[in-house]
Amino acid sequence: MGKIAFVTDSTAYLTPEQAGQDGLEVVPLTVLFGSESFREGVDLTTEAFFTRLAQADKLPTTSQPTPGEFAAVFERLLKEYDSVLCLLLSSGLSGTFHSAEMAARMVDGDVTVVDSQIASYGIAGPLLDGIALARQGGTKEDVLDLWRRELTDMHAYFVIDTLEYLHKGGRIGGAAAAFGALLQIKPILTMREGKIDLFEKVRTHRRAMERMLAQFDRDAQAGRPLQVGVVHSQRLADAEKLRADLVQRYPNIEAEVSELGPVIGTHTGPGVLALVYYPRLLEGRT
Repeated sequence: MGKIAFVTDSTAYLTPEQAGQDGLEVVPLTVLFGSESFREGVDLTTEAFFTRLAQADKLPTTSQPTPGEFAAVFERLLKEYDSVLCLLLSSGLSGTFHSAEMAARMVDGDVTVVDSQIASYGIAGPLLDGIALARQGGTKEDVLDLWRRELTDMHAYFVIDTLEYLHKGGRIGGAAAAFGALLQIKPILTMREGKIDLFEKVRTHRRAMERMLAQFDRDAQAGRPLQVGVVHSQRLADAEKLRADLVQRYPNIEAEVSELGPVIGTHTGPGVLALVYYPRLLEGRT
């Protein structure tokens, strides 16, 4: 069957316990404040980042890992494992996927690189499902098929306090044209073809939350099992309450709280509250 190793990048925002599993490597992206660079999750905590972001005169920039960094990880894993499966941040948001693709061609071994077309829990959920499936005896092909089905039916809706950070960072996709009109309202954003796009514009935060939850309710009421990530930046209490409310209301879901870190936080700023969810196809992972 072959032993499978897994690789992801730091924008999956795994917990330390999740990231510390045998056979899993997390390759960090980098945040740059001027001439100072920090590897996400290694040199800079999320709390320290948002404190510094609030005080910064200029928006920080972000940088993907180099092909050489990925190649070193792949080579190390291939000494012990028969194949490596790599699930990464959307190529529409970063060059991380392309760096890993180049690295896969540089090494002698079985490496498959997959573009998640999303970020955060949209990477973490399927990644952890894939690891669980491999431990249950699933093959490389089984894991890739699971990822394909989960990622194809992935949904993401998020409410942010301001579009300022996304606009400055150039990550706002089709919503950019409406930027001026959106400055004074609360947009609901989504992912389309691997890029951030406008889902709907509303006038208050309360209405934005109601609209996002109504969209989730439409999908959850269908009754199929869903795996849900309640994603936030600097809104832990709100995220935990939302998770508890959803789990109580919908018996067919499993939900986890996930916090955005420095790289995605550079582009969204603080105050994000999001729902990322997909069909729950695998038993045995909570």
